[in-house]
Amino acid sequence: MTSPASTLTGRQTSAPLTTAPVPALPDRITQVTILLLAALTIMSGATIAPALPAMQAHFAGTPNAAFLVKLALTIVGLVIAISAPLSGTLADRYGRRPVLLGSLVLYALGGASGLIATSLGGVLIGRVVLGVAVAGTMTAAGALVNDLFSGPARGRFLSQQAAFASFGGALLFPLGGLLAAHSWRSPFALYLLAALLLPLVFRLPRGVATALPGEIIDSTAPRWGSITVIYALAIGYMIVFYLMPAQGPFLLRTLGASPTLTGILLGVFALTSAVTSLLYARAAGRFDPRRVAALGFSLVAGGWAIISAAPALPMVVAGLILAGLGGGLVFPNLYTWLADLTPPAWRGRVTAGMSSAVFLGQFLSPIILVSPAGHEAHGFVYGAVVAGVLAALLVGLSMGRTIKRL
Repeated sequence: MTSPASTLTGRQTSAPLTTAPVPALPDRITQVTILLLAALTIMSGATIAPALPAMQAHFAGTPNAAFLVKLALTIVGLVIAISAPLSGTLADRYGRRPVLLGSLVLYALGGASGLIATSLGGVLIGRVVLGVAVAGTMTAAGALVNDLFSGPARGRFLSQQAAFASFGGALLFPLGGLLAAHSWRSPFALYLLAALLLPLVFRLPRGVATALPGEIIDSTAPRWGSITVIYALAIGYMIVFYLMPAQGPFLLRTLGASPTLTGILLGVFALTSAVTSLLYARAAGRFDPRRVAALGFSLVAGGWAIISAAPALPMVVAGLILAGLGGGLVFPNLYTWLADLTPPAWRGRVTAGMSSAVFLGQFLSPIILVSPAGHEAHGFVYGAVVAGVLAALLVGLSMGRTIKRL
């Protein structure tokens, strides 16, 4: 058995470290707090997505305004991808709670800075700060879930967490649309809500291992080959998924949708995903995650294909519902699959890698699946193809595993 220190150096040590056992099921307030923290992740983009067209009109005189406005949404993902590994290291070394507290303060300050920013450059700086905050929140909260839950209970809670995040999107997309109808700045005020979670986070477990007799920490090195596959799938999923928040508002505008209606339609997408995740939570852990994720990617591919050909909004709604069904299956499966492969001593760092993968995909989405002005549907065609390819790869992985067992 190795110590946590040996996981960093690769050297074996003979003296195992122990940690105090954690309760099988944390109290209800702790669970609710973690669920609320999950909503902050989707809130980072959902809040301002309906305001993007109005923001672009306001800064029309700024060179490359169309690109920079989309970057204001997706740069958060790039910053998270870069800073999440540091957040994971800090969470493993100093504890989950300190990282969460600092991140919430940065979240409120960076997120709400759009209320006073006088230039697109100022908006982007605030989004960079927000990205650092989301990296810390997502990584520390994810590691805490792996600390407090195990086995089937972990899979169920991760599905509930994904559902709650999507429910947050279902609420925030329409609310952001209503506020955007008043002013493109108004949605930025919603980021101040993060400060309300500070008292709840103060009562969370610190999340630092202590050398107490009883439970041995398994610090075996992670199975990096399998983990890398999951990271790659997460990048691909977010490239495809983020089509709707990043480019959907512009496509919906060409079909006659107002900012308020755009927010409602994005909320339909998030709500469908939430309900699917919540229903699947009852069956979490019973099926091969590869096959469930393959089904999810197939549904997303079908949804984007419908939207790419939609002549009017009713057909878009059908595509959003189908894609939402798929999204509600993919995300919790990837996280449960990853958690099952992660040794306890590596939880913060492996979770940080997942955060980097997810938000790198978010950043890359409008770059890889680019839609020329006036041809916004093209991005959804590309997204359907990518999702279909990933579904086929997952089916291949599942079949390969089945053949090995024969």
